[in-house]
Parts: sequence; structure tokens; C-alpha cells
Amino acid sequence: MPKLIVVTNQKGGVGKTTLAVHLAYAAAETGGQVLVVDFCGQGNASQFLTRDLRINKRRGGAEMLFSDGVDLPYTDTPMDNVKVLHGHLYLEELDTQKEDLLKVAIKIRAKVRSLPFDYVIFDTPPALGPRIASPLLWSDTALLTVQPLLSSITGLDDTFDTIRAVQRVNKALNVQMVVNLFTKSSKTQREFREALQQKFGRSIVEEFSLRTPVSDALQNFRPVWSHARDKKLGRHWKDFANRILDVTV
Repeated sequence: MPKLIVVTNQKGGVGKTTLAVHLAYAAAETGGQVLVVDFCGQGNASQFLTRDLRINKRRGGAEMLFSDGVDLPYTDTPMDNVKVLHGHLYLEELDTQKEDLLKVAIKIRAKVRSLPFDYVIFDTPPALGPRIASPLLWSDTALLTVQPLLSSITGLDDTFDTIRAVQRVNKALNVQMVVNLFTKSSKTQREFREALQQKFGRSIVEEFSLRTPVSDALQNFRPVWSHARDKKLGRHWKDFANRILDVTV
């Protein structure tokens, strides 16, 4: 059975894709078989991993998980042990389907949890709906990514409402929080960071500052630990990924 991880938050621009892709790179380096399911309509995780910048124009990716009796159309990547069910512009149609996709998600939970991979990593869109709730139903770990800004924090209650509803079915879901894109020189962000600490405490498992080499690494289709000159920064990201993946170094 694979280890299933969903990176989520209904707010966009908080670094969900950055975390999901770095988890995929780290998982690939273990030698295990890795699947990334990209439920985001922008398809950025798919672009970074496949290096196909037009992949988000094509149907037939992540939504196929909900189709019964079909072979899943995995897309290859330059890494032999990493496959993608890609994100694309038409995934929003899932949010408006008449069929109750959450009921389908519950029905296929055992199938998803027995996919022939060692790791399955879900990237999710910046909107509440079945593309967030379904991976939460299937996963072992939810990484809730938040930036210490008012616009990011105000949506957390809705996200946690979804998580609590999902946990009625997926009782073992482990929810952890990552503070990302933190500008420590900002007094306002420091105040919001302290508010997060007071409210969530031990649920916060990592903190990442806003650093240009992280985004630059993805633009070059590489993880930060093999791209940045700052080795301390690279180790920080790699150690975090290995800890979430339960990799013993």
C-alpha cells in the first residue's frame, strides 16, 4: 500500500505546488515508485515534473481516477520512477458534475489506496470542492500550507470544516501545517505567525521563508537541494521532505 499525501489549502499562492513537487523529487530519490495526481487546473506540478508546458491543455488526467473500469493514463516524466496524472484546464468541470463525486470518492477509496506505487502525492486547487475533499478522503497525511498573511489565514476555518467532515470517514488522517513564504522582516507577518503558533501549536511541523532559489529551482525542473548554491537551504527542504515521507537517512 502506498503512502498517500495531499498538499492543500483553499487559498492560492501559498506554495502548495512547490511543496508537492519537492515531495515528489524526494520520493523519487528513494528509488520507490511515485505517482503525482495534479488536481489543480493550472497544472503547474504536471508542467514541472513532465517538462511539458502544454500538458495542461489536454484532458484525460487526474479526473480519470473517478472513472471505473479503465486503465489509468499515467504520463511519464524524465524520472523513470515518477508518473503523473496531470492537471489541466478542464478539471473545474468536476466541481459542477451532477454526480456526487464525494460518494464516488468514498466508493473508490480502497482502489486508490492500493494503487501500484510507493508514494502518491496530491496537489490540489485553490478552491473548496471535490478536488480537495477527495484526496483528503484517500490520504494518510494532509499538509496544510499557509502563508502568515490575513488573506491566507481567513480561509482556514472553511478548510478545517472540510477536514473535520472528511475525518468522519478517514479517521486516521494526520493533519500537519507548514508555514510557507514567511517574510521575517515584516512585522505584520511576524504577528500573524505568532497567532498561528498560538492557535495551532504542535500541528505546525515546518516553516519556510520566502526564498527566490526555491522558485528558481522549479523553473529549472530541479529540486532546490540540487540547484541552489545555498546548501543549508537545500538541506532544510530535503530534510523536511524526507521527514514527511518517513524516509530514514
